[in-house]
Formats: sequence, structure tokens, C-alpha cells
Amino acid sequence: MRLTLSLRAVLAVLALVGGTAVVTATPATAATCPHSDSPKIDGAEATWTLKCKKVEGVESLYVDGWVEDTRVDGMCATVTIAADSKSYPEEVQACGSGTREQIHKFYTGRSATVKLSVR
Repeated sequence: MRLTLSLRAVLAVLALVGGTAVVTATPATAATCPHSDSPKIDGAEATWTLKCKKVEGVESLYVDGWVEDTRVDGMCATVTIAADSKSYPEEVQACGSGTREQIHKFYTGRSATVKLSVR
């Protein structure tokens, strides 16, 4: 019985510690411009717009908006942008409750996967 109680206590502590490391995120789906979104999750909110223009015959994608940290927790609100034309995603972070960072990114192509998370 005592062993079972100790095991339960250890599992409870692991669940609490593990729960703080979990990243909350919005679903990630590719969007083609024109597109806009304003997700809110626990600890973060953001808004962004994808716009396309042809510049000298090349399709150009603009991602504009902002991301804001809405909770005092030592974590950062993060918008991750994975444009089809880039081999790696870019991030814009807002760290510290009430902090808002602007998003102004430019890519070639017409689509990108944009998501909001807390890390």
C-alpha cells in the first residue's frame, strides 16, 4: 500500500512537471493568399493577413500582423511562418505579458503555414 502511494505521488509530480513543458498551438494548415486569421490560445493571441502581389513578374507573399503575450508565465507567444519557398520556418516572438511584436515578412510564392504557440 505504501509503495502504491509513493508511486502515485511520483506520477502526480511527473504529470505536473510534464504539463508545464507542453506547447499550446493553433492547428497548422497551409493558407493561400488572400487569407487572414486571428487565433487566441491560453497565453497568446495574434492576428495576421497573407497578401499576394506580383513584383516584376514574381509572385510575392506578404505576411503582416502582430503577436502578443497575454500571460505572466515566463514563456513567449510565438508565431511560426513556414513559407513554401523557404526551407526553414521563421518565428516572431513576444515575451512578457502585454508585450506585442509586429509581423512584417516577405516571401516568394503564394502560400504559407502560419501558427500561434506558447513556448
